Amino acid sequence: MTNEERQIQETLRKVAGAVEIPSFQMPSKNDGLQVRRRPFYRSKRWASIGIASAVVVALLTSIQVSPTFAAYVKSIFAQDGFDEGVQQAARQGFSETSNLSVTDQGITLEVKEIIADPAQVKVALMIKQSDGKRSLPTYPSATNAESNAVELLDAKGEVMTDKWGTTFEENVGFVRFILGEKEQEPLPKTLSIHFDEIGDRKGNWKLQVPITMAKTTAATTVLPVNQTQVTKHGLKMTLHQIINTPTTTRIELETQWTEAAKKQLEQEAKKLTGKTTNPDYAPFLPYQQYRLGYYYEGADGSKGKERTIYNSYSIDRYGHFRWNMDDDPLPKGKAKTLVINSFHKAIPYDMSVTFRPDELNKKPVIKQVGEDIFTLKSIKLAKDDDSEKQQMEMEVEILSKDISDIYLPWWVLQDGQGTTYRANMGHQSGGPVDQSGRERETYKIRLEDSSHWEGGEITKLPEKLTLRLDAVQKKYPLEWRIPVTNQ
Repeated sequence: MTNEERQIQETLRKVAGAVEIPSFQMPSKNDGLQVRRRPFYRSKRWASIGIASAVVVALLTSIQVSPTFAAYVKSIFAQDGFDEGVQQAARQGFSETSNLSVTDQGITLEVKEIIADPAQVKVALMIKQSDGKRSLPTYPSATNAESNAVELLDAKGEVMTDKWGTTFEENVGFVRFILGEKEQEPLPKTLSIHFDEIGDRKGNWKLQVPITMAKTTAATTVLPVNQTQVTKHGLKMTLHQIINTPTTTRIELETQWTEAAKKQLEQEAKKLTGKTTNPDYAPFLPYQQYRLGYYYEGADGSKGKERTIYNSYSIDRYGHFRWNMDDDPLPKGKAKTLVINSFHKAIPYDMSVTFRPDELNKKPVIKQVGEDIFTLKSIKLAKDDDSEKQQMEMEVEILSKDISDIYLPWWVLQDGQGTTYRANMGHQSGGPVDQSGRERETYKIRLEDSSHWEGGEITKLPEKLTLRLDAVQKKYPLEWRIPVTNQ
């Protein structure tokens, strides 16, 4: 194993895995036309890739290695830690090594490998000193400048999509571009990289890397569906097509409200006007804040993992969206059924409870709304790791049969003087179902003084507080079954 391969292996052991979890980002009042759920990343353990190298050494002494096996050995993306679809495509020889590099200020930026198909482009980058050694300890996280750009260009040289402030773990970084955000979007032709700062070094690192998709495009199939259903809430769903690429199976869906449904949503919008800690956006919640759950069913009736469609692209501000959801590729030639089985929608909610913090920390406070039970368990001061300011941290347990999510701006905390505290961080964990079939969720919420733009310091707990919840997301059952096969 070369020193460079060893560095990549060490990084794959350490770097955070890209497990996408939804994080709804509230738009500002000037961004009403575009609502996008952006992913954040939760760490997972990367497995070692050393075993593959050992196996190769043994096999090369006695047999002719197949092209597919050779691709598995060579490819960074074939190693454990990446999505199964990416690993599978790399093992089948769909990734391309680049090894194009540029050196400035004694630092080399190199594109190691690219895997590109009509659904996504993934890039492996490496930074090292010009003598090939690891990057200097003065910049363990190799890039920190917001102006550093990694972009995809079309045939005309126009920017299609970009990744700014690209970060690395040690000196190896991975970048993913999701394609197909726009209808009839052209395929990218060039990967363009321009860094002007790496760690504490300013310089000029530019690369233009050709992207070829002839092989992956030839291996891509499209299954036209063009079926429509309307839910009892008046949401019109049109499944346009299912695309099978070497790295993924993609669902392409379009949703919009019927005119009759919009009249009901208008009433819900009025109830939310001026509410939540983002009152400018609150009236659009009933229209825009919804999603769909689905799973794949085997021919034998076996049920796959239930997932939620998150990646949406806004067509208007009244809930007309295009959705792309990527999963690991469906097995070739095996019949499957796509089952869209749940509808999650934000609704106005009215939960309000007043308490004294000193008493709450001795005895929990319980509030029931319909069948939903809220238990306020504790509140304390806690220092924020980033700002180092003291904030309030509150723990609330919820028992509910149909509340599927509560987003941070929907929690409102006020003291006796009228000061409002907004939630800026939250952690959610599940627990056992109760005897009535209600699911148990515990929310730990960090709250800051919203009278300050960046959140003011909270020096002591107020004597009396009122917690209000203006909206929740509820889950409703659906049953839309579409036969699909990856040919």
